[in-house]
Amino acid sequence: LYRTKDLPANQIEKLNEVGFEWVSTRKCGSSFMSRYREVLSKLSEAAEAGVDISKLLIEDEELKKWIIGQRVAYENGNLSESRVQCMDEIPGVNWRGID
Repeated sequence: LYRTKDLPANQIEKLNEVGFEWVSTRKCGSSFMSRYREVLSKLSEAAEAGVDISKLLIEDEELKKWIIGQRVAYENGNLSESRVQCMDEIPGVNWRGID
């Protein structure tokens, strides 16, 4: 209702008075963040073991599928700016161009 401007002004005012957070700051509970942390861990372990990240991205179908899914969501305008930033921070991965 708030995003569509259908929430009455008096209700907005009451929510503001009690300190309601209009933008979610939750980062750890989403399925995206859970999978993101798994990907970071897998890539970090691979790098420590001397595995070529580009080779891993070719061979690990599950990892590749998730990264491509994020790219498709981005291309369709369905990836939030905070998730784009997370994806951009994955070391050694050009997620916008992986095939």
